[in-house]
Amino acid sequence: MDNQLQTVWGSVLGELEIVLSEANFQTWLKGTELTGLDGGKAIIYVPNIFTRQWIQDKYHTEILDAIRKIDPNINNVEYTTKKADAKGGSEQPKSRPDDNSIRMPIQKARQKYSNPNSEQSSIESYGEFRPNEKYKFNNFITGSSNKLAFSAAQLVSEKPGEMYNPLFLYGPAGVGKTHLLWAISNEIHARDPKMKILYSTSEEFINTFLSAIRKGEKFSNKYRSADVLLIDDMQFIAGKERTQEEFFHTFNALHQYNKQIVLCSDRPPKEIPTLEERLRSRFEWGMVADIQPPDFETRVAILMNKANTNSIDLGMDVAEFIATHIDNNIRELEGALTKVVAHSRLHGQPIDINTAQEVLGMYIQKTQVKVNAKTVLQKTADYYEISYNDITGTKRSREVVVPRQIAMFIMREELDMSFPRIAKSLGGKDHTTIMHGVNKISTQMARDSVMSQDIQSIKKLLVGQ
Repeated sequence: MDNQLQTVWGSVLGELEIVLSEANFQTWLKGTELTGLDGGKAIIYVPNIFTRQWIQDKYHTEILDAIRKIDPNINNVEYTTKKADAKGGSEQPKSRPDDNSIRMPIQKARQKYSNPNSEQSSIESYGEFRPNEKYKFNNFITGSSNKLAFSAAQLVSEKPGEMYNPLFLYGPAGVGKTHLLWAISNEIHARDPKMKILYSTSEEFINTFLSAIRKGEKFSNKYRSADVLLIDDMQFIAGKERTQEEFFHTFNALHQYNKQIVLCSDRPPKEIPTLEERLRSRFEWGMVADIQPPDFETRVAILMNKANTNSIDLGMDVAEFIATHIDNNIRELEGALTKVVAHSRLHGQPIDINTAQEVLGMYIQKTQVKVNAKTVLQKTADYYEISYNDITGTKRSREVVVPRQIAMFIMREELDMSFPRIAKSLGGKDHTTIMHGVNKISTQMARDSVMSQDIQSIKKLLVGQ
């Protein structure tokens, strides 16, 4: 990958880190490369066929959105497992060079799929657990917002199965929950490499369970023979009765033998809707600790630490400027730094306040005006002269559907909202409907200048211009 493609891809990955969970980001995007930009098409190399299919099915919209934020002229993404395809010839692109001036969230893939067509998750098979060097206790920046969770995680890693079992961490996206999950697993592995550690997301747990049912295979042994089970995004098992039933028995099997269980969610057990009471009570048996967005001093420390780790010449004034305006979560904070550094390199500009203002201007305006989903829906409805009830309702006429899809697109692009959250703001529509709407607008605006101008006009309305 040449330096310019590497810089662009680094910035894109910074965007994707914000919208994807850390576990999914590390599982599916490590080892990927941007190998070409040609005629409005981005060509992305992925390590194998299975990863290509998964990314196409699950994350195509997010990837296209992220690329378009860097280069609006891109309207299509092609995924290839052959590096030569990107060049259209036989020459193999050079391996990714080290570049400490840009934070690269991806390392070279450490594992290869022995069977690229097999269904494989981020769960490591026993004896093959590989620590994720990116996430350790010694590079987790602590503050008032996360001290309790950090201390509990350290104790669990020192005495698995003895202290706080289960440990349940909760908080909004991007505040460091996944960092602590990996730090726990890395520390336990370092202390006792023979420990059987399983790290998964609830989505992968569900998919593995359903796949086992379809294939008539044994499911329980893999999870119930673990010494340490860590699962991220537990809120997604809500409403899935068969999955909850299986997890209930898995939990009991592990807990009765003092096997350590660590769970993460975006909310505490008592606030997860349609979670069975027997699971809710078990999740609260040990320690329930919250992690909140970092305060100003912690945000500055995170930025300076990230800059120092990656040899970025970042002044305190720029760090304080970014920390003042980016206050939601760590992912957005680090993503903002990645954007500023990428812009600086691409345009030959210094990393100073002016560059930060130029790159983060739209986001800063949004934070000042406090734009939310309701504001987007109302301003979009006003722009197209329809009612708020129309845009949030079920009418299927083109006069209503197009504005509704545009509002979905803006919420996704500008507010970084998840598909389920957008669906909820629109009265509980299915999140696949939201994905379709966002993807449709993203594709259409690339060739429809009127629609593109309409969207820009709505964005200006949102920030009071």
